[in-house]
Order: sequence, then C-alpha cells, then structure tokens
Amino acid sequence: MNSKRQVNFKILFNLLKGKGSIAFIGILFTFLSIFVFIPLTVILSATLKASYEKYDFKAITANGTLKDAEIMAISPVNNVTVNGEHPKVISYVFENNGRKISDKFETFDLEKIANFSEGTKIKILEYQNQSMIKDLKPFAFPVYLFYLFPILFLLPGIPLLLIGLIPALRIFNLYKTGMVKEAYVISISPNSGIFSRFSQPTVLVNYYYLDEFKNKVFGESTTTDFLILNEKKEGDTVKIFVSEKDETKSCLIPKLEAMKYNWGV
Repeated sequence: MNSKRQVNFKILFNLLKGKGSIAFIGILFTFLSIFVFIPLTVILSATLKASYEKYDFKAITANGTLKDAEIMAISPVNNVTVNGEHPKVISYVFENNGRKISDKFETFDLEKIANFSEGTKIKILEYQNQSMIKDLKPFAFPVYLFYLFPILFLLPGIPLLLIGLIPALRIFNLYKTGMVKEAYVISISPNSGIFSRFSQPTVLVNYYYLDEFKNKVFGESTTTDFLILNEKKEGDTVKIFVSEKDETKSCLIPKLEAMKYNWGV
C-alpha cells in the first residue's frame, strides 16, 4: 500500500483552474453568502427594527398585566406599503409603579384603530418593561427577507462549487494516495466538454489499464499539458494514478508534476 505523498495545495489550485472559472465563481458565491451576506443581514435586522418591534409579544399576551393608557400620537409608516395601505405606529403613555411610561406599538389592524386619535383611552398589556395594545396584532417589517440574499447566491454557488471543486478534490486525493500504473492511450484530443468554454484549455485523454485481475478498465482524464498531443498517440503508454480502494477511479499523472515530485514516472 502506498503511503501518502506530500502534495501541496498549489496543485489543487491548478486542478481548479483546469475546471475553469465555474469553480471559482462557485467558491466566490458560496463564501460570499456565508461570510458576508449572512452577517450583513444580521446587522440589518438589528438596526432596521425599532426597539418596540423586538418585544416578545407572545410573552406579553400570556403574562401581561392589563393597564390603562392614553394615545399621544398616531403616524403612518410611509416606507412600508401593503395593498396601498401603510401600517400605523401608535404612541401612548401609561403609568407603571407610579411612573409615566411612553411606548409605541405598530399594527396593521387599520379597521380596529379607525376611531383612534390623540387622547383616546385604550387598554394595554405590560410585562417586564414591554407593552402592547390589547386585542391588536403587532406588525413588524419582515427583515427576514434580507436572508433571501444569501440564498440567491447559494443557489447558483453550490452547484458550481460541486461541478468544479468536488472532482478536483477527488483527483487531488489520487495524487496523494493513488497507485502508479501504466495505461494505454485510446485517443487524445483537445477537450470540448460542456464547460470547456469557461475553462483553461485542456486535453482529454481516453485510456485503458488492467486491474489486479487483468481485466481492462477504461478511464479518461484531462491535462493542461498540450505537449502530450505531439508526444503520445493511440497505443502509447501513459502513467496514471489509480485508487487503491476502487480501481475504476483513476487520473493521468501530469508530466511536469511527476518529474518535480518524483511520482514514479
């Protein structure tokens, strides 16, 4: 069994280059969504919401103490529109333990507050320094919509990442642990795969080799070494790495890397 070879990550970078800009776009989109957009949306959610929008309304409804309050002002939230209507912010004042407390409550129950005006007496529920107007539904700007931004980047990012990175990692692992074998060239041609227009130019090599039972195993591999087009032809031999665990998995050994790292070529 072969011990692991020392293979630096520059080779993985070169493998990704062979997969083209698709891999790098996938990496960029994925990491941007994780390391930029999610923290950004968390910050936005913290800054966009007013303090009274962050109240625990379920706890207030379940445990709140009923109190009298007086409306001081009612104002529309003009930057939020649903079906041509704006939610309203109701400012009110009430007494709590002998102190005058001012608070606000935002709602879209426009029919229920149609008769509300400055000076109207209302009932509120107060719990742990938080309050809400009784029998009205609270409304808050749906900040969760900002979390759609990372999803928009993840949706194309993850498939592109898988297209580029996963095959590159598999080959990288063969570079580290694969058995060196000899294969016979079936054909060599410039690669014209579906993603080749986005990739660094490569050469596609089709070959076969023998497994431990002397059965033919067919494989294909790409290389950025265009000299192979002149140096090799059908029937010639090339060196490949073959997985010790699954002899159907193989890749061509790049000539330059093989010479540099003494990979048995």
